[in-house]
Amino acid sequence: MKKYIYILITLFSFSLSAQDGYWYDVLLEVEGEDVVELEKTVDGFYSSLDFPDDVTLSFSRIQIAGQGFEETHILSFLSPSPESLANFLSTLSGSKWDNYVEKVRPLVDSVRRSAGIVTQAVNQEAVNPIGQAWLFKVKTKNAPAFYEAYSKVMDKFNFPGFSGTGQITHGVSNGENLFIYATYENLNSAFTFGPKNDDEAKAFSEFFETTGEFAEFSQTFTRVLIKEYK
Repeated sequence: MKKYIYILITLFSFSLSAQDGYWYDVLLEVEGEDVVELEKTVDGFYSSLDFPDDVTLSFSRIQIAGQGFEETHILSFLSPSPESLANFLSTLSGSKWDNYVEKVRPLVDSVRRSAGIVTQAVNQEAVNPIGQAWLFKVKTKNAPAFYEAYSKVMDKFNFPGFSGTGQITHGVSNGENLFIYATYENLNSAFTFGPKNDDEAKAFSEFFETTGEFAEFSQTFTRVLIKEYK
């Protein structure tokens, strides 16, 4: 258990294709008086590590979330290779890791983990510091239809940042199993997100009409990047 405690949603840089990306995420709940110490401790530890070329860690604050969403921070390990991701996580052991865990444990009220796969994505070079995740409950048999609807709307929608969709394979907390994730350059872009013309509005309408037959929207949250490690 020591090897897999602190980690989680920025996402990846993959084109809209069958190429997969893999993530292992952990959400942390931290009280206000402990935030500065927590962020300092996390940064001190991960800044000291050598990351493989194909593994990235993003450390973020959860700035906006729905009712009942108590977590305040998120760490995200990301890689196009599940083997590379697993191998790197397995290195989080030994006395240095134990010392880090001992410092962090008293600062964290709760930890929630999840992992999954990105199956489609657009704008591979535009992974911006503001990120938003939408979580859905979809029966497995309807997942292909959900991905197809996502692909169609992204063909019409001129979204300036990264956007991806995929499956939550581990750590489902309330039945959510599919996600859409998007990043924004700044909060203004996040606040003004949405269709900008009739074609984009029609594409969004068709997406919600199609997926509304089999997908239940569960929740959303927005994170702001503190630091990226790679």
